[in-house]
Amino acid sequence: MRKPISIAVCAGLLALSIGTSQAGLLMKPTYNPDLDYQADILKGTYDAALTHPDSILGFPVGQRVATPYQINKSIQTWRTQTDRMKVVEYARSHEDRPLHAVFISSPSNLANMDDILEKLDALSDPRRTSESEAKELINELPAIAWMAYSIHGNETSGADAALASIYHYAASEDPKIRKMLDDMIIVIDPIMNPDGRDRFAKSLEQYRGTAPNVDDQALLHRGDWPYGRTNHYFFDLNRDFFYLTQPETKGRVALINKWRPQLMIDGHEMGPQDTYLMGPPRQPLNFNIAPSVQKWAKTFSIDQGQAFDKEGWRYYTGEWFENWYPGYSNYAEYRGSMHILYEQSRMAEDGVRRPEGTIQTYKESVHHQFVSTIANLESLHKYSKEMYQDYWKDRKSLVEKDSPYANRTFIVSANNNHTRMNTLVEKLLAQDIEVFVANKDFSVKKATNHLGQTFNTTVSKGSLVIPNRQPEARLLAAIMEFDAQILPETVEDERQKILREGRSIMYDTSAWNLTMMYGLEALTVPDHITNNIEPWKAQDKNQTLSAKDAIAWAVNGDDDASVGFAARLMERGVQVRVIDKATQLGKETLVRGSVVVTITDNPNTSDLIELINTTAKETKLSIQNITTGYGTGDLPEWGGDHFQLLTKPQIGVIGQAGTSSNDVGATWWSIDTHLGIRHSHLDTAAISRTDLRRYNVLVMPSAWSVSDSTAKALKTWVQQGGTLITHEGATQALASKDGTTVKLVSDIFKDAEKFDIALQRRLLAEESVDDMEDLFATTVSEDVSYPWDDAPKRLSEDELKKRDKWQQLFMPAGAMVSGSVDQEHWLSFGTNEQLPLLYGRQPVLVVPENAEAVVTVGVYKDKKSTKKSKDKDDDKAKAIAWYSLPQDKELHVRMSGLLWPEAAQRIANSAYLTRERVGSGQIIMFSGEPIFRGATLGTNRLLLNAIVYGPGMGTRANIEL
Repeated sequence: MRKPISIAVCAGLLALSIGTSQAGLLMKPTYNPDLDYQADILKGTYDAALTHPDSILGFPVGQRVATPYQINKSIQTWRTQTDRMKVVEYARSHEDRPLHAVFISSPSNLANMDDILEKLDALSDPRRTSESEAKELINELPAIAWMAYSIHGNETSGADAALASIYHYAASEDPKIRKMLDDMIIVIDPIMNPDGRDRFAKSLEQYRGTAPNVDDQALLHRGDWPYGRTNHYFFDLNRDFFYLTQPETKGRVALINKWRPQLMIDGHEMGPQDTYLMGPPRQPLNFNIAPSVQKWAKTFSIDQGQAFDKEGWRYYTGEWFENWYPGYSNYAEYRGSMHILYEQSRMAEDGVRRPEGTIQTYKESVHHQFVSTIANLESLHKYSKEMYQDYWKDRKSLVEKDSPYANRTFIVSANNNHTRMNTLVEKLLAQDIEVFVANKDFSVKKATNHLGQTFNTTVSKGSLVIPNRQPEARLLAAIMEFDAQILPETVEDERQKILREGRSIMYDTSAWNLTMMYGLEALTVPDHITNNIEPWKAQDKNQTLSAKDAIAWAVNGDDDASVGFAARLMERGVQVRVIDKATQLGKETLVRGSVVVTITDNPNTSDLIELINTTAKETKLSIQNITTGYGTGDLPEWGGDHFQLLTKPQIGVIGQAGTSSNDVGATWWSIDTHLGIRHSHLDTAAISRTDLRRYNVLVMPSAWSVSDSTAKALKTWVQQGGTLITHEGATQALASKDGTTVKLVSDIFKDAEKFDIALQRRLLAEESVDDMEDLFATTVSEDVSYPWDDAPKRLSEDELKKRDKWQQLFMPAGAMVSGSVDQEHWLSFGTNEQLPLLYGRQPVLVVPENAEAVVTVGVYKDKKSTKKSKDKDDDKAKAIAWYSLPQDKELHVRMSGLLWPEAAQRIANSAYLTRERVGSGQIIMFSGEPIFRGATLGTNRLLLNAIVYGPGMGTRANIEL
C-alpha cells in the first residue's frame, strides 16, 4: 500500500499554495491543529501498476480542490494502466472541456457491454419480453450504478470523492471489491460541470493567501459573480434533465437512459454551517414515482446512516428535501432508477469554523462523500436482484389495460411553428417516449385543455399524439400532465408554513408542463388512442428555396426561426420587412409576423438570392416566392404601411454583480441559440459612463436594484430612440422610479379607478358592436354606457393596501397562469391568443391608458349560468381588488401548479408584458423572466420579437441621408 503524504508535506504545500516563486517573500502561516485532519480517505491494498492520485495531483487526494484538468489527467492515466476501466466521453462543454463516464467492472463485464445493453432493453419493455425471459435476464444482468458528482461547479467535494472512488475500485486488491466488480458495473461521472468548476477553481487561486481561511463569508469560500455553480451560460444543470437545453445534459441523459442504472446518486453540497443530508426525501413527492423506488430509498438510507454512525459523523434525511419537480437528476426515478441525493456542508477549501467552535476541513467533507459512495454501492450489490424484480413488475404494470396510465393520451395541436414542435418531439424522444402523429382528422370526446375546460372536439391531421400507456409512462406523465397532484396534508403544511413563517416548503417551481412551457396548445383525452395515428418521423420533404424570378421572398412568421432569419439577414446587410397583418399575394398566403425581403429594398445586393438561401438553410425554413405585390381582396399590398421596414438590432445585455446570473445567462443563451447574432455584455455598474450610442437595443435581465445614475442614463438613451427591455427585478426597480407610466400594483391604490377604467377600455376593445340601430340613430341616445356606470362599490385605499400586503404572503414559487395576448400588437407575432405564463414572486404590473399591455394575466370567458346559484348579485360586476370583474364574465387564471386564491386575486388583470413610448424610444417590460431555464419558449418568442423587431417597429429611427 502506498503511504499518504506526510502532514509536514501537506503544510508545506498549503504554505506554497499561492505560488512557490513568491514563497520567500511571504510570512509562513502559524500551525492550526484543527485543520490537521488525520483520517485517510484511501486505505487498503492497491495495485502498484496504477499511479496513486497523490502523485498525479501533487497533493493528497481531498486535501485541495482538484481542477478539471487534474481530474481528466488522472482518468486518462489510469485508463492505460488497468483492464477494469473503460472511459466514455459523452459530451463536450460549451468551453470544449470533455465530460467522461468511467465504467469500472470486471474485464469480462466490460467486454460484454453490448450484450448487457441488449438485455437491459429487453427487461425494460414488457411488450416484447415474457415472464420467463425476464426471470432469466434478472439472473444474468449485473447490478448497474451511476455515481454522479458536482453538477454545481462550486460544490466541489463530490468530484474529489469521485476521483478517490475511481482509483479505489480500479486499483483495489481486496477480494470483496473484486467480487463486487464481477457482479456490478459502476459508472462514475466525476465532474458534471467542468466549466463551472474551472471558474470556481480559478477564484480559489485568486483569493487564496498563505494562511488557511475558515471564514465562510470570505471570498475564498463564496467566490464572486457569476460564481461557480452554473455552466458557461450560467445554467443550473441540475434543473435541465428533461428540458435538455445544454450539451452537458443532453450527452449525460442519453448515456444514462441507455444504461438504465438501478442506482443513481448525485453528490452535492449545501450551506457551510449545515451537516450532511441524504435521502429519502419528504413530501411533496411526485405521484409518478413508483412506490418500490421509494421503498428502496429508505433501505439504502438506513445502510448509509449506519456507515456514518460508525465514523461518528452527523447527518439527517428529508427535512427541506422534497421530490416534486421532476427536472433534477432524480428524473431517473421516473424511469425506474433508485435515486439518492448527497448534500454535504460546503467547505470550498481549507475548512470552515462550525457553530460549536470546531473546524470541519475540506478533506473531511470529501471523506463524507467517499464513504457515502462506498455504502451505497455495497447496498446495491446486496439488493440488486430484488430491485430488478421490482423494476420488472412495475414496467409490466405500466403497459397493462388496468394501469393508472392506461386510458390517457396527450395531444399537441397541429400548427405552423415547426421549429417549436420539433423541439418538443426531440425532448420526448430523448427520454425514449413514443410519439405519434395524426394522419387524418378524427374526433375525441371529453378532451381537457390548459384552462381546465372539457369538451368534444376534432384533432387535426398533423397533431402530435402521445398515448400515456407505454413503458416510460411515469416520466411521460410527470412532464406532460397539466396538473401535478399533491397530498391535501402537504397543501395544509404549506399554508401553515406561509402563515407562521412567511416562507414556503416548496423547494422549486410547482409547474413545469412542457406544452405550457413551450406555449403550444394541448389537450388531455381520457382514452388510449391507437387509430388514425402513425409513429412520428422527421420530415424529409425538400426545402423550398428562393426563385430568381420572384419580386419578394418570405418565411412564415408563425415559426420561431423566422425571427432569427430576419436578424441574420440584417446582419448580412440585407434590408428586411415584417408584416403586421396577414395577407395573400398571388398564390402565397402570408401570416401576421411573416418576414419579407423585396427586390426593390435591395437593388445593389448582387448576391441577394444566395444570402436568402444561406439563411433559410441555417434556420431550416422554406421560402415563399412572391411574384406579385397585389393583395387579394382588401388584404394589404407590399407597398403599404403593413409591410414595416426593420432596423438592424445592435444589442447590449446588461449584467454582472447585482443582476441574476441565471437570467443573464438564459438571455445570452437565447440570443446565441435562436438568433446567433453579435451582441455585447455590459457591466451594470458602468452604464452611466458607457457610450450607449453604439446600441439600439439594451436587455436588462433581472436585477436586485437599479441605481439612480443607471436609471437616468438609460432614460436619456431611450428618449433618443433606444429600445430598453427589462425583466423581473429590473422591471420592478424601474417601475418604482420616474420615467415609466407602468406602475407596481402597490403604488396605484390612490388612483385605482383610473387604472380600472384603462383595463375596462382594453376589454371593451375586444367586444363586438351589437346594436347597430342605436349606432346609426339620428338622435342623441340617452342610454350610452360608460365603464364607470353601474360600477360596484370600490374598495378603499386602506383596504386595498391591507389586502395587497396579505396577498403578497401567498405569491407562488412558480405556477402556470393563463395569459391573454393582444393579437394586434407586433410584439405578439407567432403567439396564440392564450399563452401560458410561468408566474412566481415577481412584480405585479398595472398599465394606464397611455401604455400598452401586450400580455395580461387571465383569460375572460362567458360565465355559465348555474341553477344552484341563488345569489342575485352573481352576474353583477364585482370589485375584489383595484379592478372590477365585468358582469356575465369569469376570469380563468390558474393553469397548473400551486396558486393560492389570494395570489390569483393579486395578479389577475395585471400585465405580464408592457410596451410604452418614451421620447423617440420605447421601454418593453416583462414582469417575469421570459426565458426561464431556457425552456419557456412561448414567452421567449416575445423576447425575440422585442430584440429583433423593436428598433424598426417601436421607435423613431434616424434617417440616413
